[in-house]
Formats: sequence, C-alpha cells, structure tokens
Amino acid sequence: MKYDAVIVGASIAGLYAGMKLAQNNWRVCIVDRRAHIGMPVRCGEATGNRAELARFVTLDESWIAREVRGLTVHLNDTHTFTREIPGAGLVLRRDRFERQLAHAAQRNGAQIILNTLAIGLERGNRTVQGIMLENGSVVEASVVVGADGAESNVGQWAGITKPLTLQEAFSSVQYTFESDFPSDGFLHFYVGSRIIPKGYIWAFPKADHTISVGAGLFGTHHALPKARHFLDAFVSSKLPGTAPGAPITGCVPLAVCPTLLARQNVVVVGDAARQCNPLTAGGIMNALEAADLAANRLLQCGRPPKTLKPLGRYSCGWARKPRREQKLFLVLQKAFLSLSDAEIARAIATASTVFAGRLDRSRPFTFPLLKSVRMFIAFLPRVARHLGVLFE
Repeated sequence: MKYDAVIVGASIAGLYAGMKLAQNNWRVCIVDRRAHIGMPVRCGEATGNRAELARFVTLDESWIAREVRGLTVHLNDTHTFTREIPGAGLVLRRDRFERQLAHAAQRNGAQIILNTLAIGLERGNRTVQGIMLENGSVVEASVVVGADGAESNVGQWAGITKPLTLQEAFSSVQYTFESDFPSDGFLHFYVGSRIIPKGYIWAFPKADHTISVGAGLFGTHHALPKARHFLDAFVSSKLPGTAPGAPITGCVPLAVCPTLLARQNVVVVGDAARQCNPLTAGGIMNALEAADLAANRLLQCGRPPKTLKPLGRYSCGWARKPRREQKLFLVLQKAFLSLSDAEIARAIATASTVFAGRLDRSRPFTFPLLKSVRMFIAFLPRVARHLGVLFE
C-alpha cells in the first residue's frame, strides 16, 4: 500500500499532523523508534493556556495536570521576580496528551508503527518515494514528513537541516518527585552563577502532589559540569530526603529554523525543523502551530498530492512571524548568557517594572512590542553585539 504521507516521529508535531491529515481522508502512516507513545516524557510539560490549545484540539481534563498562575524567577536565592498571570498556561500530562492524539489519528485510519527505526529515504528519479526501515522494508508515500525531534535525520537526509552544533543544543535532565514544593501553581525558574551558570533550573508543580524539576544548559561549556551536576546539588539543597524517579535526559535545538522547511516532497516540523523558543527551550505550542500550518498546506496539494507548490507557502507562513520571533529570542538568549549576576538582578528589577500591568491572556507569553523595546533599550550595550542574528 502506498500512503499519501508517511510521518517519521510520533510526538506532538508528528501525531497532530498525522491526525489532521487522516481526518481529511489522507492515508497516513506514522513511524517511531520508541516502543510506547508519549514515553519517555522529555520536557517540563508547561505550555500555553486553554484558549491557545483550544485552537488545535478539544480540551480534555484528563491530560491537564495543573493550571499555571504565573511565574517566579529566582536569582541565587537573593532576588526574586514574581508575575501573577491568571490563566497564563497549563502543565500537561504530556504522555496522555500524545496518546489522545495518537488515538484520534488511528480512529481516522492512520497506521502507527512503533519500535521501528527509519534509516533513510527511498529515492526515485525526481522525488522521494518513501522511507526505508531497519527491517529492510520500505514505506512508500507521496509525501514524507520529518517530525523526529532535535536529533532529526529526515531533515538532514533531505538537505533541509544541518546537524546541531554543540552550541546549538540545550542539554537537559529532569526528575519527577512526590513533593509539595513548590505547590503555589507558579512556574519557578532558578538562575545565577551559584545555582547554574549558562542555564537554568525549573520546578513545575503538577497534580497529585508531584513536581518536575529539571536543569538545562545553553550550549556546551567544557569548563562546566553537566546539567545533572547542578540539578543534583539543587535537589539536595531544596528537596532533602526526597526520592526522585529515574532521570530523563533530552536535547532541544536552539538554532533558528531554516528558511526553507520543505524540499521536493519532504517537509519538517517541530524540533526537527528547529521550531523551538531559543530562550526558554519551550516547543509544545510551536510544534502544534507548525504542524497545523504544514498540514493545512499539504491538504492544499490535493489527495493524492497533485502539486507541491503549497509547501512553499508553509515556509513563507512560518517565516512571517514565528521565525522572526525566534531570532528575537535568540538575541535575548545570547544577551542573557553574557550577563553577570548583578546585571541579571538589574534585568529582573527592570522586567518587574516594564511588564507590570495587564497582559493579553490569549497570548500571555508573547510580550507586547513596546515593552520588549523598553527592555532592549535598558540592556542595549549587552544586546547590541548580538543584533546581527536578526539579519541572518
């Protein structure tokens, strides 16, 4: 059987794209190297609010772990910035969320193949004919979608993306605890040279007296220990006597996504397309938005696909705003890494003033332009050296 689309990667981007295509009568096959949908959970699971998620899926309380009341940033336990934002976002049970997407895709006819590795593209004379699997078989399809995460091979095989450099990777490790610290419904971020230089630690309250605590480093710093060293020290200090679950490691791409997100009949979405926030390393909402945009453009190709011209509009659509925002956040990330603890304290104080007042609840983490400009001006000497990123 030849499919209309074969998707490599059964996480949020791949599952959502597969679900939407299947709902529109596309013959879809989703392939993933993992043995189980949704496991392991390799992120903090914080995402947008109900209104944002409802743009893409019907909300189900079973995969919502916690309402987010706001955020708190701690600098070396000496300075704190707290921002209460009612309805700011959610902490998901991501494993349940992904399984629901998978079930919806299957109900509409999609086939899901797990515990199977894709090892290459099957090439024809003018287009890619499908993907080759480790068992020697080939899944033939009119379109190939790469949703295989930060370590994506599909994008590289198609010549869309390049391997991440050491400085373009956010390496992270996370534990899950039974604990009531913190239990205030705020997302807590810990920064500073005494806590974790060149990165941050997060503590996100979830449901049933559980929390996820993780640490991540921006890029590779040979003079520093790995992220787990800082996380273990933090846990010993803040959560003495608690027993964490097994550590879950991960990697998030910090690079700005390529200009072209499709080549011939191959498309990349989500982490595979480098569509993350380079400052926070968050990517759930980005993955949904990118997968939705890509699926809509694919549907315009007809079934079976008769033209690939709409795929160019996928690249253009992402470049209009999300890619520009990525560049802005990359500038802020580079500026953050250059700040001393004293300058971070000043940034926290400035932010508490600049971002006072009401925020748009439908997009609570999209900073108003004028307020972002005020922050730029306040830290122009640090930001200026990185502004070249905006023109790349």
